Formats: sequence, C-alpha cells, structure tokens
Amino acid sequence: MRKLMIFLYLFLFALVALSQQRVLQIWAMGEEAKKLNVMAEKFVQENPNVRVEIQAIPWSAAYDKLLTGIAGGQLPDLAQMGTTWMAPFGAIGAFEELTPYLAKSFIKKETFFDGSWQTVTMNGGVYGIPWYVDVRVMFYRTDILKEVGYERAPQTWDELYDVAKKLKARGEGYYALSLLFTGVFGNEFMPFVWQAGGKILDEKGNVRVTDPEFVEAITFYARFFWEGLAPTAGGNLFQDFAKGTVPIFFSGPWMVRMIDEQTPEVKGKWSVALMPKKVKRTSFVGGCNWVIFKNSKNKDLAWKFIEFMTRPENQIEWYRLVSNLPAVVEAWNFPELANDPMMKVFRAQLEDAMSPPNVPQWEEIATAISRRVEEVIFKRRTPQEAANMLKRDIEKIVRK
Repeated sequence: MRKLMIFLYLFLFALVALSQQRVLQIWAMGEEAKKLNVMAEKFVQENPNVRVEIQAIPWSAAYDKLLTGIAGGQLPDLAQMGTTWMAPFGAIGAFEELTPYLAKSFIKKETFFDGSWQTVTMNGGVYGIPWYVDVRVMFYRTDILKEVGYERAPQTWDELYDVAKKLKARGEGYYALSLLFTGVFGNEFMPFVWQAGGKILDEKGNVRVTDPEFVEAITFYARFFWEGLAPTAGGNLFQDFAKGTVPIFFSGPWMVRMIDEQTPEVKGKWSVALMPKKVKRTSFVGGCNWVIFKNSKNKDLAWKFIEFMTRPENQIEWYRLVSNLPAVVEAWNFPELANDPMMKVFRAQLEDAMSPPNVPQWEEIATAISRRVEEVIFKRRTPQEAANMLKRDIEKIVRK
C-alpha cells in the first residue's frame, strides 16, 4: 500500500509539473534548425518549467510556409527570419513591435552592428532582433596576385581594375574575378552602388537610380564583362579558384570553411580583404533575425529566449556550433574571433556594411535591378538607358 501511495504521489506530481510547463514554439530554417536544439537545451536548463519545440523548415519552403501560417493564424511564438524577408512580412503586420521589450532589456541598438540593426527597423519601429550576420568581403589568391605585382589585395576601384587587366593578360582562359552576370544578383551588385555613394531610394522614398553614382556603378560592374576580365559562362568557383583561372571573388564567411574543405591544395595561398573603395568600402550585410509573432501566447517567454541568444557568451557558442558570425559586437572580443586574422577582416567590414532598402517590394526591385544590369553586361542597353528604364520599373513596383 505504501509503495502504491508513493507511486500515485509521484504520478500526480509529474502531472501537475507537466500542466505547469510552458511550451515555446520556434520555427527555424536550414543548418540552424539542425543545431538550435543545443542552445534550446541550455535555455531549458536555466528555465526548467519550459519546453522548447523546434520545427525545422527547409529554406526552399519557408516563405510559403510563413505565408500560409499568417493566413491561417497558425504560427509559432518565435521564428528565424532572413533579413530581406523582414519588410514583406512586416508590412502585413505579422510581427510584434519590440520597443516596449527593449525599454526593459539589456539589449540596445548599440549592442549590434549598425548594418545589422538596419534590417530590423521599419516605419519608426523595431520588429526583430539580429541573431547572426554575414557580410561580403574579397577572397583572393595571394600567390597569384604577387605574380602580377600586387603584394596585397587591391584597395580601390582603380587598383581592382588594374590588377584585373594584369591577371587577364596571363593568357587565354584566364580571368581576374568572378561576378554574377545573369539571374537575380542585387546583393552582388549593390555593394558597388554603395561604394560609389549611390542609392536606390532616398529618405523620402524617391527613386535615385538615375543619379551619376548609380550609373557609374553599373558601368564599372559591366566593364569587367565587356573587357573579358570576368567570365560570362558558368563554372565551378572552387575549381577555378584552385587552378587560379579566377583568383578573385566576393563572398561571405561560410566560404572560409568551404575553401579549406574543398580546395585544401591552396591552403596558405589565399586570404580575404576589405571591399575595394571608391567613395566608401561598403559591403552587403545579411544574416537572420529573431521575430516574435503578434498572435503568440508566450511573448514574454519568446523575448526571454531572444535575450538568452543575444548574450555574448551564447553568441560565441553559436559561432562555435555553426560558424555564423555574431551580430553582437561584444562577442567579437572572444579569442577565436579576435585572434583570427581572417575574422578580423570580416569584423572590420561589418563597420561599413549596409542592407538593402527595408521595403516590402525589395525582392521585385532586386529582380528589376538584375534584369537591367544584365542588359548592360550584354550591351543591349547603355548604362544610362538601363538606369532610366530601372527608374520606371521601380516606380511602378512601389506604386502597386
């Protein structure tokens, strides 16, 4: 009888504990979804009355999944959100505005890099918190550039063009750098616009793509294709980089590990550098943010998880797990980032990085930019003609 009573007592205790347990639902994508459980377990250790449920969603299905969830009111408490998705989903009122939470939190605008913070602010409000960032830098073969007289990476547009001509002069089948020449490549082209001092929209929403700076960026970008300095045929970037036929390209931090893994033969023969300067060295900043949905029943708990993931020690722990660069500036003081020569370059580039305009129509605008720049690359329009057409494209898009 005594054993039965103890069993019943423990059973009832477990039921009561289970009934008091709160459930935090999170949607996450890609590689992040595979590893997020590690951080969730640490969060639960600090909050034993909480259970975290993570639903993994492929990036290819995520946009439609979010749209369906919003339409049907079937959303989690918290989700990972790509930076360029913030505006379209924010425009339909899906996200909780976070200013009241920030007022009581250690999280501040100054916690993050400026470019990353830009991705969460819209219409005077804050609708997300940066989780991790990526930023584009220049990857280059140090040994090959030395062969053409460059002991370091090109620092300016003029130097980039000069080294490109020298690299091309090595002979048939050799190029200087890899640039996208077809498809949607707003994120590849936009750094050149910012470096020239150009913009797509000004603070009042006026379209500025016919400004001289924007036209100059189109001309500079297309010039590499006109003169055969960049290939207009698809290839294998890793093989081309390893063989030295394309010794310069622009990409993000994930490429550091991928080059080491896929082309170990060039170890010690390559490095990274800041973007080349015209007026500025500005690069593209991307990554992912955390968002709390308006219909969440656990907003306080979702915010607590965001605070947990924002703590510098957890930002660096996430970097150790998946190599995502921390969005929190303080996390860059940890030795594995502070003492890594290549990561120092990414850290410096984050000080001069921008995100695309935080407008709901960005994806359509990016497609229009790509189409018009592609026309210039293949000499179907002049840079000025393409800019004039692009201005009409964007004005039509934003009026929808």
